[in-house]
Amino acid sequence: MKKLATFILALAMAAMCAVPAMAEGPDSSAPPASSGTAASSGTTITQATTSQSGETKVKFDIGAAYMVTIPSEVALVKNDKNKTVTYESDLPLKASNVRLEKGKELHIKISDAKGYKLTAGGAELAYTIDGKTPGTKDVVATFETKAPEQTKNLHIKAADPEFAGNYSGTLTFAIEVVAKTTT
Repeated sequence: MKKLATFILALAMAAMCAVPAMAEGPDSSAPPASSGTAASSGTTITQATTSQSGETKVKFDIGAAYMVTIPSEVALVKNDKNKTVTYESDLPLKASNVRLEKGKELHIKISDAKGYKLTAGGAELAYTIDGKTPGTKDVVATFETKAPEQTKNLHIKAADPEFAGNYSGTLTFAIEVVAKTTT
């Protein structure tokens, strides 16, 4: 008797597994969208519909993105190769994973350079960037949509100071996305 009951239960379980999944809800409505899926109502096609085709618009939005790395400090190094002593170094501006809209580029400007002066106590020492003192509207680096990394080196140079001291100054940079310039 136990064998017969076990056989009947196994047969009932096998029959339950063979039932197909329904594509409609119990009230003939569309099943609910799965979680995390953005779906809107679209075209419903049945066997009685004249046109047996439908369309789906596929879309997504991705915003502009970039990461700019500006060193927190750069140390000028003594250079006496040309018999004239100067203190120089490159300041690397790096942009990575730049993704902008078509026709746009990333501009970096120096928004404040404190008069391009390094100070030590009461002594002042002028310096240049790439041989000049850029104004606040001058672009010192331009980056385009590109991955993984782009670098623009700004060459900082100061004359040999008259007085000893620990010279320092601050550069403040501004970053903006603008329409690409053509030259």
